[in-house]
Amino acid sequence: MTLPVPVGVIGAGRLTAALVDYEAPLRGARIARWAPSPSGADGSRAATLAERTGAGFTPDWNALAGDPSLPAVFVASDESERITAVEAALLAGKIVCCPVPAVTHSTELERLSAALSRGGTLMSAGMLRHTPAGKRALRIAADGELGTLHSLYAAVRLPWGQPAQRGQDILDGAGWEIFDFLLSLTSAPVRRVHAHTGTLFGSPPDDTAVLTIRFADDVIATIELSRCLPPAVPVPPSGDVEVEVIGARQAIRIVPGATAVQVFGKGTALRPWVEDPVISMVEELAALASGETPRVGHLDPLRRAVALMDAVRTQVQSYPASVEPGAGAAGQ
Repeated sequence: MTLPVPVGVIGAGRLTAALVDYEAPLRGARIARWAPSPSGADGSRAATLAERTGAGFTPDWNALAGDPSLPAVFVASDESERITAVEAALLAGKIVCCPVPAVTHSTELERLSAALSRGGTLMSAGMLRHTPAGKRALRIAADGELGTLHSLYAAVRLPWGQPAQRGQDILDGAGWEIFDFLLSLTSAPVRRVHAHTGTLFGSPPDDTAVLTIRFADDVIATIELSRCLPPAVPVPPSGDVEVEVIGARQAIRIVPGATAVQVFGKGTALRPWVEDPVISMVEELAALASGETPRVGHLDPLRRAVALMDAVRTQVQSYPASVEPGAGAAGQ
């Protein structure tokens, strides 16, 4: 019988709750040690999570990143601290999983590129790609059931008035996940971007974005992102998400947040009745570490996402002109 892969966790961000609430053994994985984020600000919560999962706790995140007994590391720090933890674990030769976005700037990409040369493997994981609905949609597209891809539509709606984390606008708050998913559906380079943002619901910074993206294979993606829902409407933390993928033979529509039950108490809430995407991420991380699946980890998906975000932001600043990503940009 194959023993589960010992996994180290760095950070105690909002994604880690699923690892504690999950009441079944992780397939092929075991949370072995837990450490706080590099800043140490979430140390108390990390210690509590470690105790609840039966994992060891160390206040030294760097020691965990370099621990030779841990072949795999899951980085669950807040976005501003992820690059530091990911880089250290890669330099130690670990297989590292980090939710999207692992990095947000091209300079950070180069740091990870240098770290990867030391033998580590990076698995950059999108939450939407790891939902049951998202995985199914990508599988259908990869199998060719849709036929030639024609167009993509995606929308993310969050409650209005919801405080933006660390001053994030809607592009940072919701764009990375959608970009990651859409870029997983087509490998064609991005040829043209039209984008506009604004504050329409009184939730500065910008709470609304409308984007149109043309790929080199003539696929058109239309994206709507907004903090527009009444606060009393229960939605998952990632928002009310819907995606449509239209091909020559058929089309599919997914609403990942619909796989939940509504709970009424002091306030209404949604409780998903499918496995949280984080569970899928950790299990896939363990499969990479055990050799069950080939080690395929590189920076191409991150490069495409960062280049697309750069093109969108450049276009927003020059609206209503359009931007064509240049050499080395999206899709390169």
